[in-house]
Amino acid sequence: MKSKLTVIIICLIMLANCGFKVVTNDVNFKIEEIKTIGDNRVNYILKQKLLIKSFDQSKKPIFLTINTKKNKSIKEKNISNQITKYELKIDIDVEYKEMDGDVLEKFLLSKSGSFDVASKHSETLSNEKNLLNLIVNDLVEDILYNLNNKLNDS
Repeated sequence: MKSKLTVIIICLIMLANCGFKVVTNDVNFKIEEIKTIGDNRVNYILKQKLLIKSFDQSKKPIFLTINTKKNKSIKEKNISNQITKYELKIDIDVEYKEMDGDVLEKFLLSKSGSFDVASKHSETLSNEKNLLNLIVNDLVEDILYNLNNKLNDS
């Protein structure tokens, strides 16, 4: 019994000091203004999520211009030539500028996914909306990651 207890204590001590660090995605900038061009629904969701993530006033301000393109295309058809899957692709062109600098930087992001056609049209629209939200959430994380990396390098 004592040997099991000592082995457990030794294991806990060794695991507690393994050097593992939790990776945080802290934002070191504040988005002062966002201009959007393109698909209104995608832009609205992007803008809301980006403004929530960079709310702190004490960080350096940047200005964003986001150009979005949403493309919905047919991915699969069955034997009777009915559509069974759609593919949704969102391309984003992000331009940013720091408030104290005149340098305009840009990067491109793209994400895609597919959704099934349901028996009811409303279910198909719901599938498309859910996929759109998932893709936009991924794009927000990618935008913040890229901005963090590019602003820390300069």
